[in-house]
Amino acid sequence: MSQRALIGLAGTCAAMVMFIGAGSALAHTIVGNRLFPVTLAIDDPGVNDELALPSFGSMASANPDGTRGPISYTLGLEYSKTIMADLAVSIGSEGITWQRNPSASGWANIETQAKYVFYKDPAHEFIFSGALSVEWGNTGSPASASIPADPFTIVIPKLFIGKGFGDASVDWLRPFAITGEVDYSVPTTSINALDLNRNPTVLTYGATLQYSLLYANSFVHEQPEFFNRLIPAFEAAFSTPVSNIGPSDPDAFVHTTTGVVGPSVYYIGRNFEVGVMAQIPINHASGRHVGVMGVVDFFLDDIAPTTLGKPLFGSRQVRSGAY
Repeated sequence: MSQRALIGLAGTCAAMVMFIGAGSALAHTIVGNRLFPVTLAIDDPGVNDELALPSFGSMASANPDGTRGPISYTLGLEYSKTIMADLAVSIGSEGITWQRNPSASGWANIETQAKYVFYKDPAHEFIFSGALSVEWGNTGSPASASIPADPFTIVIPKLFIGKGFGDASVDWLRPFAITGEVDYSVPTTSINALDLNRNPTVLTYGATLQYSLLYANSFVHEQPEFFNRLIPAFEAAFSTPVSNIGPSDPDAFVHTTTGVVGPSVYYIGRNFEVGVMAQIPINHASGRHVGVMGVVDFFLDDIAPTTLGKPLFGSRQVRSGAY
């Protein structure tokens, strides 16, 4: 395998890890008294009217020989619109990527998604949902670009869960919550026409552990003013090729599970959220150094509740008075 191909493969591995959640519809979700914020490693389990602008990521990958590989910076966006209270569609993109070592740039493909909440239990702060996402091939940079977008379409069924522990019998546990996501990415062609490499199907999975100072301030005990709008969390996301992988290559990462873990914190304003996450790679295939992701998310359902932020059909979701 050529050095250029190795660099490209390493960059692809890093990008897979860095943007596990970035292509998903970003949203904040309220179930009973629980607010599940936008999270960066994975998507949250709800549906809402929101605009994520911008979403930002940075990661330094590694070459197979252990040397530092490409350093990528990406700026993207996502718009989500409710059709009914439990159904939303979204459109967005990981956006533009700038790369150093070597220098390169390109636009990612457009991604659309339909997401539905199957079950919600406000009393127990539990939610279960699913989505079907499509990344449309040839809607980003052409093959002539230094970072071309995939020329093939990828179909991605997804499942989500969220559980807050506000129903716990002890106060110290009540501000905690967990969320999880599992995706299965299926390319529509088995061979990439750009480099003639295989397009593997990929299992992506992740979770967050959240401690809501916002929840604690509202329902457990009062927090200092500076802290009472914060939700710190610890997040993890992983990606594993599962089929159409081809033979193992010691000079590449084609059979390697990649992933990131790291702390994050989210500030919940009245009409917006700001979040940032440190990405710690789990191995050299995932990245060379700690990366960062960030998002600014505008709650259109709160900014314009009777117009732009209202479902096209039916009534709005019930909101807790605390939010």
